[in-house]
Amino acid sequence: MEDAMASTPRPDAGSLILLNPRSFRMSLRDRRRRIHELAERRQARLVEVSEPEEIEQNVLAAMHRGCRLLVVIGGDGTVQAAVTALASCPESQAQPDILVLGGGRTNYTARDIGTHDRLLVTLALALDDPARLSATERRTLALHHPGQARVEHGFFVAGALVDHVIRDCHSYRSGGTGPLRRGHLSSAWRVFQLGLLGLLGRSSYRPVELSVSATELGRLDGACRLLLLTSLHHRREWIDPYARRGTGPVRLTMIKQSASSFWRRLPRLLHGRYQKDMSPESGYLSGNSTEVRIQGLERLSLDGQEIDLDPGQPLTVTAGPIFRFLHP
Repeated sequence: MEDAMASTPRPDAGSLILLNPRSFRMSLRDRRRRIHELAERRQARLVEVSEPEEIEQNVLAAMHRGCRLLVVIGGDGTVQAAVTALASCPESQAQPDILVLGGGRTNYTARDIGTHDRLLVTLALALDDPARLSATERRTLALHHPGQARVEHGFFVAGALVDHVIRDCHSYRSGGTGPLRRGHLSSAWRVFQLGLLGLLGRSSYRPVELSVSATELGRLDGACRLLLLTSLHHRREWIDPYARRGTGPVRLTMIKQSASSFWRRLPRLLHGRYQKDMSPESGYLSGNSTEVRIQGLERLSLDGQEIDLDPGQPLTVTAGPIFRFLHP
């Protein structure tokens, strides 16, 4: 019996695959089963996780075992929970290479890195010969708030109208069945509905009064229409609504509800083409900063995860640690 147990292959302790079975793409083309079979053939350790606590526990345990490769298969929220766990490790502890394979609907982070498609092919390559993959670095945003138990890390923060839309889409998809509620185009369909309601003057969004200050960019106070922050490059994205101003890794855009000529300027804004007069004085604050401080924010979405805050306490967004991501 002891000899038989000794000859049984054991998963490689140097790698860990985190698979979120609730991610949208896991229900398509039998991906979940195929990922399990691939991991079993490669003798790779695979754990299914869905809650942030599960993700944190497994990441920290893997780090204790000396994990060198962390594969995250899920949506942006799964990635957010994983990097928050990694950021809590001591700076002296060696960080693993990370492979993010998009399993959600948007896969915002995976798209920025270039790993949102060809999931099984890329996973097999990472497990067989990771040296054939390229590497790139991405820095997280660190969100500090006195009312939160810990510093949260992620790559994209949405507040004001965009947070409202994200939460509405979450509620819409969970409130029914069928392709228009749960299908691949359900989010786009709901955004179209919200846009139509807005054009008819029936939007349920109410602007929130914010005070936002950015170290290199200045300050903007008032009712907010849009609030976006990211550390991603958006080089592959059609929409990149950040001005080429300032320095620092925190990219910010805040636009007041009363911003002058907003609808006329929207096409330029979506591509980051800001004119000189699109300044705080006219209701626009956008560019790069080392630190952003926000007063009055009651809720936000971090990589699609809904977070509620005490608006009486300031939210401070700074640069987080840099992680190394693998990609084809």
